[in-house]
Amino acid sequence: MRSAIANVMFDFIASLDKMSREEEAYVELQKVADFFGFRSFAISGIPEAHERMDPYVLMNGWPQEWAQRYLDNQYVKIDPVIQRTLLSDNAFVWSDAMGEMNISRPALSFMREATDFGFINGFSVPIHSIMGFRAIVTYATDKVDMCQDARGALHMVSIYAHNKIKELKGGGTSNLIERSTYLTPRERECISWCSEGKTAWEISAILGISERTVTHILENAQKKMNTTNRTQLVAEALRAGIIR
Repeated sequence: MRSAIANVMFDFIASLDKMSREEEAYVELQKVADFFGFRSFAISGIPEAHERMDPYVLMNGWPQEWAQRYLDNQYVKIDPVIQRTLLSDNAFVWSDAMGEMNISRPALSFMREATDFGFINGFSVPIHSIMGFRAIVTYATDKVDMCQDARGALHMVSIYAHNKIKELKGGGTSNLIERSTYLTPRERECISWCSEGKTAWEISAILGISERTVTHILENAQKKMNTTNRTQLVAEALRAGIIR
């Protein structure tokens, strides 16, 4: 039997597939954020150092005053959450990540200012592509209390939501579908087992091949699908209709 967390994830993915308007996606993502205990969220690409963030924002669920202040002051340049996002594609809880970073004085001032709007803690999902694109899906609240299953589910939801929003804004899925046609039957099979939560070792035992071979197969699939980790790979496979 699927858990409540898994139901929320799969229901969100199923509902998003049927949507044709950004407003509908916003409402559904707000429901997911509420379920996991977050007050607000945002989806955005990450600009280069010389660029403004404004054109990169895909969906803004921050309080309006804070969102405008963030853009006006270009806080993206000192935001430690953004700096952490550039270092790795692993999802993270803010308080965990901040404890491992050297925070500058301007960044500390920024963080104190953010607390006035309830941005005390949060959960962020970096999205990197092998082509160099960088984005973030991020959620804020006063206290984060999430088990590993919840973190994994929200990670998947975030990647799927980001890609769907890009599609609704005109990105389309044709390139995704084209990329997926280059996947071999074995790559599709390994992706399918990944979607069931199987490790490379478990997949190797199921398929009767070495763990090293499974890892190689999945790395090739990630390159073909322009993804940098297995969670992204599964999310894109779902979006392309390779797995259900």
